[in-house]
Amino acid sequence: MTMPPSDGFGDRLRVFGRVGLDAMTYAIAVAALTGIGALIIGVATGGGVVRAKALLFVAGWLLLAYATVRLWPTSPDDVGPPSNRGVAGAIPVAHDSTRFQSLVRSLPPLRWIQLPPPEKRLTPPGKLLLGSLLVLLLSFLMETAFGVG
Repeated sequence: MTMPPSDGFGDRLRVFGRVGLDAMTYAIAVAALTGIGALIIGVATGGGVVRAKALLFVAGWLLLAYATVRLWPTSPDDVGPPSNRGVAGAIPVAHDSTRFQSLVRSLPPLRWIQLPPPEKRLTPPGKLLLGSLLVLLLSFLMETAFGVG
């Protein structure tokens, strides 16, 4: 009895979905923690949600700048496909070794799925860039959709 051929497109789609789920969970966690922190600081300093919105705006731009600097290539070897980067046979850098990434990995739905290998996932700076865009979106929605000053 022969095994059916593997569905290349279906496999790639599943990997893409798991990579996207990993990145979005990380970004939502960044936006949620930043939003909670901004709200706590805004209320504690007497500015309320108006100050929280302003803090979210500033934090979003700072996170965006930091993620951009982290994503910037440090040498010409950093540009190009992964097979052309660095010295052949070098030990790969661990992509998801931060404590925050471990916390995000324990959140649902990531705790229930098997993620692809680290070289196929977005790097933490890429996920942080996505998170910073969500923080800026949260600030924007507070002003336009919820009418916060």
